[in-house]
Amino acid sequence: MAITPIQNVWFDDAATFAMGEAFDNACKSLQNFGSAVPAIIADRIIAVAKNGERDPVRLYEQALIFFGIDDTSMLVVSVGRDPPVPAYAPKQRARLAPAGALA
Repeated sequence: MAITPIQNVWFDDAATFAMGEAFDNACKSLQNFGSAVPAIIADRIIAVAKNGERDPVRLYEQALIFFGIDDTSMLVVSVGRDPPVPAYAPKQRARLAPAGALA
């Protein structure tokens, strides 16, 4: 079992695997938020892991809470575009103009 030092704290293989999984998922979720995001995510995950958290889902959630995202159950991040429409949403039908209205 390898021990990896991070910021004067040592994490075992299981912890670094969980941290890596949480980091990758958080970066994917926040990929359009800017270039500083990965460093912030890493710092947040390390801080939570220092307190003993080893569950990758909880590490991920704690990283996103820093960005004001506290419900990750249906996380959709969209920047600069129309939000996606869920598949179950009713479809809007195009309205046709009455005959002779486009003269």
